[in-house]
Amino acid sequence: MSLARSIARTRLCEILDALPTLSIGVIGDLALDAYWTADMKRSLLSRETPRFPRPVIREFYSPGAGANVAHNLAVMGIGHVSAFSVLGDDWRGRILDHEMTHRGIDTAPIIVSPKRSTTTYIKPILTGYESEQEDARLDFENANPLTDDLEQALVGQITHEIDDLDALLVADQIEVNGVITERVRDALNRLASDHPEKVLAVDSRQRIGLFRNMILKPNWMEATKALYPERDARALSIEALTEIGKRLCKQCGQPVFLTLSESGVLVCTAETCQHIPAAPVRPPLDPVGAGDAFISAAVSAMVAGASPAEAGAIANLAAAVVIEKLNQTGTASPVEILERYDLACSAEERT
Repeated sequence: MSLARSIARTRLCEILDALPTLSIGVIGDLALDAYWTADMKRSLLSRETPRFPRPVIREFYSPGAGANVAHNLAVMGIGHVSAFSVLGDDWRGRILDHEMTHRGIDTAPIIVSPKRSTTTYIKPILTGYESEQEDARLDFENANPLTDDLEQALVGQITHEIDDLDALLVADQIEVNGVITERVRDALNRLASDHPEKVLAVDSRQRIGLFRNMILKPNWMEATKALYPERDARALSIEALTEIGKRLCKQCGQPVFLTLSESGVLVCTAETCQHIPAAPVRPPLDPVGAGDAFISAAVSAMVAGASPAEAGAIANLAAAVVIEKLNQTGTASPVEILERYDLACSAEERT
């Protein structure tokens, strides 16, 4: 099935027009992306150490990880976007709160604790004479797991707020010492079971096979690892990945969006598994943020009444918009999604 035939333009507009009426939350690992630009032409050899310092002349901050998922929802026009997590009582947490609030995200449910460190990825960019390159990244991470009291507080927060949400996206993006602990994951699985009228979806890099009663969005490697850790995902055919998608769907009891990078997505439900090709893109490309855009668009569309296949097509359009945005964790607006749809239709007419 072609992407353009997966959804009519009038239907796409109908779904996008419904987004401002929705309320969607994001729970999980929030991070701050920091870009520090150093002008090495200004650098002078230090008198104290035989090294050249990095004279930072510009700094830019943006939401990362689950915070970027929330940002994508806001840019898509969701009426109310809220974030649930635990941040550190530090300067990075305050900047992240500001950046999210500035982008229209409700940060009131976020718990702030001196027991945590706000996850931050600082990317030094060195500039010189007509040249630029990224230096080694500086990461702020948590050395210890989320404490029992903070687990309880986070679970209590989302349990209290779930009735006011149309959907909840789970961002389980940090491999070690993230906020989606086993206890939090079990609580989310129970919430999904107790609230079948809500749309719950999860993007988990390492533990996608442990979630139940939620829409899953693994990529082809994550899906393979969840069921067949001994197999090489790179050697699997579309037919083999389709079987993996069907099995994950049966296991979780909800649709599975198994993304295939430039090959699009497999949309698996209890009845069928459809392959929807990717939307056309124009190099140069930067895949950073494509997964966040995909799950944000897919879940938003389904809450607005889209079928899983329609949601997969819309999510492919959003991801295509984002990967053309270089050196940033991009987002896709409804206008950009419609423009990409028209581009896809034009490309299919020429072939």
